[in-house]
Amino acid sequence: MNVVKILLLCGAVLAFSGCKKSPFDGAKAMAETESLVKIGPREAGGGGARRASVLLEGKLKALGLKTTIDTFSEETPNGKMHFNNVLGRLPGKSNQLIVLVSHFDTKSGISKDFSGANDSGSSSGVLLELVRVLKERAPFETEFLIACLDGEECRTQYGPHDGLHGSRRLAQQIYEAGGAKLVKAVIVLDMVGDKNLNISVPRNSSKELVKELFFAAHELKVRSQFAIGPGSILDDHVPFLIAGMPVVDVIDFDYGSAPGSNNYWHTTNDTLDKLSVKSMQTVGDVVLRMIENLQTTN
Repeated sequence: MNVVKILLLCGAVLAFSGCKKSPFDGAKAMAETESLVKIGPREAGGGGARRASVLLEGKLKALGLKTTIDTFSEETPNGKMHFNNVLGRLPGKSNQLIVLVSHFDTKSGISKDFSGANDSGSSSGVLLELVRVLKERAPFETEFLIACLDGEECRTQYGPHDGLHGSRRLAQQIYEAGGAKLVKAVIVLDMVGDKNLNISVPRNSSKELVKELFFAAHELKVRSQFAIGPGSILDDHVPFLIAGMPVVDVIDFDYGSAPGSNNYWHTTNDTLDKLSVKSMQTVGDVVLRMIENLQTTN
């Protein structure tokens, strides 16, 4: 095959496959994760979480998004606390909406040295890199709402006043504004940086979006790293599901020194050395392909 034919073949290949390089950069996602992790513990209601919200808003602004920090108060087992959701908008050609979500807070009471590199650093890093790519390639048919959420972690036990504070707040805001019917997809990212990547989508995700996620993974030849989990879980996708919005939770809930052990989760072992640029690249590529595919579906 001569050089001209090779170039023509490369030009015909779909995004992310063959000769065409992915616009998503896993190394940049890792760098964004590192900048968040440097803050240290980001317990909701504390100084770390507030610094994280300011950092994240600054990064979204630097990418050219219109941003806001939605500060609100809610009761918790430790009394009334303040939370800060960081929101950014990327306009589209229509009023249909895709919501991209990651929480940035870390579990309370672990250690003063707890970094939460995978939970919640990795998903926030991937989200920021996705925003960079989307902004460069805008406008899309859909509008994007970027949501860096506070208060996902519970203090004692998940309930109406403990955990999922940021996602409940945002889902309620969208619903009360009449926007739920315009939402084409809510894509929640959580714990996506593990070196041994095995995305296990909880069964209480929307079936059509699970199919879209798996199809995108199949197109990119990484389908073996994406599966349906053994059951339902309580995560930031649930409030959107309750509000009637299609939602998928992209999560690797097997994070430990051996398969099934999960002994890094919510421990001081959740550190940057457990993460992989390759894993972030895989998740970023698949979610980006999924977003592209959703632009052409009704």
